[in-house]
Formats: sequence, C-alpha cells, structure tokens
Amino acid sequence: MKSTKLSLSTFFVICLCFIFNASVPTLSLKLYEIVCNQAAQDRNDCLNFLKDDSRIIAATNYHDLSRYILNFAISEATSVQAYVRTLAKHNPNDEALRLCGNDFYNKILGAFNRALSELNMDPQSAKNDVQSASDGVASCEKAIQNHKGTYDPAVHVRNNEIFVLSEVAFISINHLT
Repeated sequence: MKSTKLSLSTFFVICLCFIFNASVPTLSLKLYEIVCNQAAQDRNDCLNFLKDDSRIIAATNYHDLSRYILNFAISEATSVQAYVRTLAKHNPNDEALRLCGNDFYNKILGAFNRALSELNMDPQSAKNDVQSASDGVASCEKAIQNHKGTYDPAVHVRNNEIFVLSEVAFISINHLT
C-alpha cells in the first residue's frame, strides 16, 4: 500500500510540473524579440518595424521567421525605391537620388530576393546576400551624403529601416547555420 501512496505522490508532482511548465511559454520571448535583442543598438527600431506583421510575431522557428523578415524587407525596399524614384523624377539633376533609386535599390532588392530563394538550401549564401543588401543601403547613404543635391530626411529614415531589416534578417538566418 505504501508504494501506491508513493505512486500517487509522484503522479501529483508530475502533474504540478506539467501545470507550471504549461505557463512558462507565455512568459518567454517570441523569436522575433530574441532576434531584435541580438540587434543590440537597433533593438528598438527592430521591435517597432516587426511588431505589426502578424506572421513575424507568430513565427515558431527561425526558418519561417527568416522568410517572413525577408518578405517584409522586400516589400519595404520596394516602397523605398518607389519613393526615391519619385524624388529623382522631381529633381532630375540629383545624381545621388537617381543612383539610389535605380542602381542601389535594384541591387538591394536583388540581394533580398536571392536570399529568399537560397534560404531553404543554402542559408550561408542567403546570409551573404543579406549582407550585400546592407552594403547597397550604405552605398545609397554615402552617395546622398557626398552629393549636395536634394536633402530629404525621409530617405535617410527609410534607408535606416532597410539597413535594420537586413541586419535582423542576417541574425535570424544565422540561427540556421
């Protein structure tokens, strides 16, 4: 009879463990929050950019998270490119805006799209492509800073967004390698 009490006691302890462990995931960070925390100085921007995408916040593995971030980055980079191209049309003598809208953002979008297509089979190459995207953003910023043409602070803000998205995509994909 004593062994039955021990078994019931053991059963009771195991049940308590399940109950307490069931509540732990609600206290833990979501994957996108982990990745944003790893972005260090860009943590707050990362959280602000990603928090409104329901797919990103619901991601349960790094592969899906990386894919969702890359899709988001492609969408945002397309929007930035359209904005910069519109500015360039209104300021046809501004070489920096033309370079950013046509050359640099074409390269940025190409890099994000390659990263997305390589994600399944070659995450290391996907990381390299995401790095190329951030290099494209840096080239656009440098061109605008060096050229004394039209200054629109929104271009800098949007470039920063794309840079942070490339950084976060890199961090997320890095969990796959």
